[in-house]
Amino acid sequence: MAKMNIYSEIKEIIKHSLNKRFKYIENNFFEKITCEKPNEESHGDVASNVVLLILKHINLEREEIAEILIKDLKKNSLISDVYFQQPGFLNMKINNDYWLKLLSYINKNKQDYGFKNIGNGKHINLEFISANPTGPLHIGHVRGAVFGDVLGNLMEKNGYNVTKEYYVNDLGNQIDTLVKTIELHITNIKNKTKIKPDKTMYQGAYLKDIAEKIFNESSNILDAENENVLKNKSVNENIKLIKEDLKRLGINFDVFTSEKELHYKGLVDEAINKLKKKELLYKGKLGKPKGIEGKDWVSSEQILFKSKNFGDDSDRAIKKSDGTWTYFASDIGYHYDKAKRGFDEIINIWGADHAGYIKRVSSAIKAFDFNSLKFSVKLCQIVNIIDNNKILKMSKRAGNFILLKDVIESIGKDALRFFMLIRKNDAHLDFNLEKCLSETKENPIFYVQYAHARINSIKNLMNNKKIFLDEKSSEQLELINTKEEISIIKTLSLWPKIIETSVIYREPHRIVFYLVELASIFHMFWNMGKTNNDYRIVCEKNIKLTNARLILIEAVQAVLKSGLNILSIKPVEKM
Repeated sequence: MAKMNIYSEIKEIIKHSLNKRFKYIENNFFEKITCEKPNEESHGDVASNVVLLILKHINLEREEIAEILIKDLKKNSLISDVYFQQPGFLNMKINNDYWLKLLSYINKNKQDYGFKNIGNGKHINLEFISANPTGPLHIGHVRGAVFGDVLGNLMEKNGYNVTKEYYVNDLGNQIDTLVKTIELHITNIKNKTKIKPDKTMYQGAYLKDIAEKIFNESSNILDAENENVLKNKSVNENIKLIKEDLKRLGINFDVFTSEKELHYKGLVDEAINKLKKKELLYKGKLGKPKGIEGKDWVSSEQILFKSKNFGDDSDRAIKKSDGTWTYFASDIGYHYDKAKRGFDEIINIWGADHAGYIKRVSSAIKAFDFNSLKFSVKLCQIVNIIDNNKILKMSKRAGNFILLKDVIESIGKDALRFFMLIRKNDAHLDFNLEKCLSETKENPIFYVQYAHARINSIKNLMNNKKIFLDEKSSEQLELINTKEEISIIKTLSLWPKIIETSVIYREPHRIVFYLVELASIFHMFWNMGKTNNDYRIVCEKNIKLTNARLILIEAVQAVLKSGLNILSIKPVEKM
C-alpha cells in the first residue's frame, strides 16, 4: 500500500470489511472497487462504488449492504462520517487529524511523495517520434515527442526500466525523393544554375544547406560510384538536424534503430522466414484499397501474411509483385527485433493517422508466440497551429511547415512541453503562440511557474524578516484549521493517485491538469491574504501560525516542483 495515499488506505479498509462480512467474494472483485474524490464537496472527501459493485454478488438490498459496511467503516479512526448515496456509493468524511499528518509527511518526504514501485523493474520499450529523416523536426512532431518523453519519465519514477527508442525510416520512397532533391541542389551549386525542385521533391531551404555541405566535403559526390555515399550522407545530415532539435526540446533517446540496418543484418528475412515456417504466408491478391478510385487499378499477386488469424481485419501484403518488401515487412522485422530483446512491454507512440496499423503490427507480434509480451499503441491527434485566428496547413514536402527550433526560440522549451500536454493525447490540440507568451492565468505554464516563484518570494520575505521555519514543532500544525487551508491539503492528497492513474492509463496529461489545479488553489489562498489579514501567510504577530503556513506552502511548492520535474521543466525561482 502506498504511504499516505488516502484513496488506497480507504480501499484497504473497505476490503478488510468485505473480507470479514462476505468471505466468499472473489479476489478479482476488489480490483474493480474505486475510491475517488467526489465531484461535489458536499459529498465528502472520498466516494466509493463498493455497494453498486457488490450487489451482483450477494442476495441483499443495497441499503442493507450499505448499513453493514457503514457500521464497520465508522469504527475506523480515519473516518469521521459515512453515508450511503444512490445508486450505490458510500461517501466518507475524513478526520482533520489525517490531513495534518499528511502535511507533515509531505514535508519530510518532499522528493518521494506520491511515487511508488508500480513497475517492479519491468522492462519497457517506448518508441516515439520516429519522424522520417528528410528534414528537421517541425511543430507537428512535437506532441508525440513530449508525450513519449514525459510518459517515459513518469514510468521510470515509478519503478519501470524504460528504453526510449527512435526508429529511423532510412529506406523507401521518401529517402529516394530526399536524395533526388539534394542531387538537384548539388547540380545547381556545381553548374551555378538555379533550377527549382519540382512538385515531387522536398521544398525546404534546409536541403540547400545540406547539399552545399556535402558538395564542399566531396566535389565528385554525383559520380555514379558515389550513389550510396550520397544517400548515406543525405540521411545522416538530416538525422543530425533531428538530434539537434531533440536536444533543444530536452529529449534523450537510449537507442536509434535503423530500418536499413534491420534489412542489412537479416532481421527482416529472419522474421519473415519464421512466419513462413509457421505456414502463415501465401501467394494471393488483395481487394482494392479504400480511397483508390478509377478503373486503372489492377490487383496483382503478392506474398500475404495471414494477419486475420490474429485479429486483423484482413491479410496483409509483405512482398510486392515486383519482389520488393512492403513497409509492413520492415515493421514485422522491427517489432520482431524489439520482442527478441526481452522487453516485458512494447509501447508505440503514433500519430492518429496510423491507427489502421495497430491491428496488423499486433497480429505480427502474436504470430511469433511472444505470449508474455504486452503491446500497446498510444495515438496522438494532430496539433492545429493557430495564427491570427486561422489554422495553418503544413506540409514537409511543400516546405510550408513551422520548424521546432523557431518555436523554441520564440516561447522556450518549457512552455512548449507544457502546452503539448494540456489536452488528452487522443483529443485535437489547438496551439496558439500568442497564448503561450501571455503572462496571465490564461497561460497555464505561467500560472504554475508563478505559483512556484511566488512561494519563493514568500520564503525570501520571511528570511529578510528573520522568521525561520521550525519544522520540529508538531503543535503548530494544529493552527492549520481554516476550510481553505484544509482544502489545499486535500488537493495535495490527490497527488499519489494522479501519478498512479497517469502511469496505469499511460496518460501524462493528468500531471499537467493537476499542476494547474494546485497552482489555482494556492493563488486563491494567497489572494485572500491580500484582503483579509486572517489569511496572510506571513503574520509577524503570530510566528507559530506563520511557520505552520510556511510548512503548508512548502508542501505545495514541493509537489509543483515534483510535477515539473516529471515534465522535464525547470521550476522558475523568480518572476
